[in-house]
Amino acid sequence: MTRGEAVRRARSAVVFAFGAVGAMGCGGDGEGPTSPGPEVTWYRDIRPLVERSCASCHDGAGVGGVALTDAATAQRLAGLMSLRVSEGDMPPPVLDPSCRSYEGAERMSLSHEERLRFEAWARDGAPLGDRVESPPPRGGPDTLEDPDASLEMPEEHEVSLDDDGNEYFCTIVDNPFTAPAWVTAFEAVVGNPAVVHHMAVYRDLGGDAGVGYGVAPGTRAFPCRNPVIELDWQLLHSWAPGVGVTRLPEGAGVRVEPGEQIVLQMHYFGRERAGARDRSGYRMKLSREPPRAEVYMDVFGPVPFTIPAGAEAHTERSSAPNEGPPLLVYGLMPHMHVLGRSYRAWIERDGGASECAARGEFEFHHQALYMFDEPLRWGSGDRFVTECTWDNTAESEGQFSLPPQDVSWGEGTNQEMCFMIAYLSKE
Repeated sequence: MTRGEAVRRARSAVVFAFGAVGAMGCGGDGEGPTSPGPEVTWYRDIRPLVERSCASCHDGAGVGGVALTDAATAQRLAGLMSLRVSEGDMPPPVLDPSCRSYEGAERMSLSHEERLRFEAWARDGAPLGDRVESPPPRGGPDTLEDPDASLEMPEEHEVSLDDDGNEYFCTIVDNPFTAPAWVTAFEAVVGNPAVVHHMAVYRDLGGDAGVGYGVAPGTRAFPCRNPVIELDWQLLHSWAPGVGVTRLPEGAGVRVEPGEQIVLQMHYFGRERAGARDRSGYRMKLSREPPRAEVYMDVFGPVPFTIPAGAEAHTERSSAPNEGPPLLVYGLMPHMHVLGRSYRAWIERDGGASECAARGEFEFHHQALYMFDEPLRWGSGDRFVTECTWDNTAESEGQFSLPPQDVSWGEGTNQEMCFMIAYLSKE
């Protein structure tokens, strides 16, 4: 076992020892703890935060294991919850909403003041308070009513986790489209939330899914441990815990065609999940008429590059000019590999000003598509700038070689990438 594997195992063991904490969060911002005022209690102050930002993973059935929604369990784990929340190690980092607001950000992050509540609650002995002070339960999960189309794994899959507790599994799903259509909303349907870590749906433009993984033509299901090495896969949507229904703005849609090969990629993760089975899929809302804005995918980032051995904070940058008509950017999915630490993207205006598109710490095992509340305008003559930073030292959490070696650009997880996968249309 490499040192990197050992570090990841140890980190996972610590996380699952207490069921991890929260579904998502922003991490610390350097401010010291201050008194939040009146006594913080479970029912009035902490339970609403757990239901909002933690329960998607930690309701006892999800990938996070333990039910932090249970008052006694949360009270017992209050100190560890506070530690993880205040340090930002857990929950996983997400795109910083102060850079650009996006759909579901309120479920995916904890503010500085909210993290202070966890600290104060644990420090004061995790008092439960009065049940009658608990706000009304949050509404049920956001779902698509009367979906127009569904995708489903052809058959139930028996999950087979490796020594690191991971499995990447791809399957070709039946294409339900009999005529061209435009997807206006996506909803991931998670079959077994106890092991589904994240999932994504692609269309294979070459119609030969699996060829890059060495499987025989016509194979409908195959392991895909190095995601994604087939460069003709076009991402339609990505889901991670905490991500709800993704709706495109009115008048916008992603085109799908009958006969296209559609691939569902699953990332399973867990500990001691022998015998777990899953059959996940997607539900979609469609427009049968061409929308005002046909949304498509494009990818931005530096290519090629080399990360020197031992570099603690190696940064690469690319700058892509818009030499055509003005465009709208509807959302982004940052993508790096296991040595990735942080990313930034912004629009440099023709007149010299800039506008933030994405900023955050990177976590390989928590990659999501972020749909902006308002599209970002990329005008003619403006430049889309992408920047990534990696840690290639011996102490790097994702390090897979000792001593560290130079790491080149490439599709494998022992190589690196720096991509902003963008969803665009003409203005």
